[in-house]
Amino acid sequence: MHKDIVKGLAIGGILVGAALTRVFPHPLNFTPMVAIILFSAAYLNTPLQKIGFGLFVIFISDLILEAYKGIGFHEGTPVVYASYALMALISYYFLRKVSAINVLKTSLIASLIFFLCTNFAYFYPESSEVNLALGTYPHNLEGIKASYIGALPFFRNSLIGDLFFTGFLFSVYYLINRIIGQKTVNA
Repeated sequence: MHKDIVKGLAIGGILVGAALTRVFPHPLNFTPMVAIILFSAAYLNTPLQKIGFGLFVIFISDLILEAYKGIGFHEGTPVVYASYALMALISYYFLRKVSAINVLKTSLIASLIFFLCTNFAYFYPESSEVNLALGTYPHNLEGIKASYIGALPFFRNSLIGDLFFTGFLFSVYYLINRIIGQKTVNA
């Protein structure tokens, strides 16, 4: 099989496999979303693919989650997707040269973007006072602060998940490339 076809199948398989992990039980916010976006930005061909394909894969996985579990979409989905789009744009520029340091930096930045965007107080339903149990906050400085403090445990899971899945996806692809390269040399 031609080397480019094998690489294309590997990239597609890695992205689809990562997206499918969302249906398995996992800790809250321990997901492959950031990894999917970074991996797409690093290894797909055109700017549109690099920026859009990860978002497309996530959207399809959200459709599946919505159809089977009723949890794919919610009132904050536009903010979530806006943060994904921002991550994709940043990844497009930061991962023009793939290296362990660039991938690590971009993963950390993407995790922070998601945390800052999705936990901004206006994302949540407004209430007159902070109620962490309900996830409601007043739309003022106190509410914003409480929103970020209340989200710290989720941020920890996101950060760990982002680093895990990003490391896993990039490592698997690196190993596949090594194997493909060895088979080409030995042929």
